[in-house]
Amino acid sequence: MTLSKSRTITLAVAIATLISNTLSSILFLQLPDDPLHLASNFGWYLHFANILSVFGCIGAVRKHALSVAIFGNYLLLDTVLFAIPRFLVLTLLNTLTTTICSPASALSPSLYQSSPPPISTYLSSLPDLDPPFGESNFLERYTRSWTPEGCERIVWLAQLTMAACVVAATLLQFIGALRVREYARSLWDKELREEARLTLCAEQGLPVIFEDVKL
Repeated sequence: MTLSKSRTITLAVAIATLISNTLSSILFLQLPDDPLHLASNFGWYLHFANILSVFGCIGAVRKHALSVAIFGNYLLLDTVLFAIPRFLVLTLLNTLTTTICSPASALSPSLYQSSPPPISTYLSSLPDLDPPFGESNFLERYTRSWTPEGCERIVWLAQLTMAACVVAATLLQFIGALRVREYARSLWDKELREEARLTLCAEQGLPVIFEDVKL
């Protein structure tokens, strides 16, 4: 891969990471505070990640190997560390399927002791209500179509979609981190070659010719 293409990929990854971290930090600021202050602590981490993403943008624009290397190492470490929590969240959502789709009869009766009367009570008290808007055409049809099996199928499809998105995002972030580190290594090699060439020219008293290499 050419250096110009690696530079473009690095800049794109840095901008995408910066936008993602910024939106995530705004989201966590809206969440209520918890006893462990997880939302606020993770928000501070995202602010720190934004600073490292700015390093990646500046390094790609100015072709600075150290800045690109710092951003690449952060991106790789972030991918490894947050891969486990992402899959743990998916596992937790999988255990909630039975709770979400359990029928009303399986729930505790105490949940309904202080609940308001069902909607059928109000619908039956309206004598002038037309049949298309009555209970027999709306409420019964809705309750017949919504079954625990159908609910579990919908939740399973939603979990499958989320799992695919998490796996794809993790793989893309990992590949992007490897590309960024490869570009940083290429910049390091170029700088070392330039330094060795300048040293050789100075030792032999030769004029220094700077090459305009497009990265």
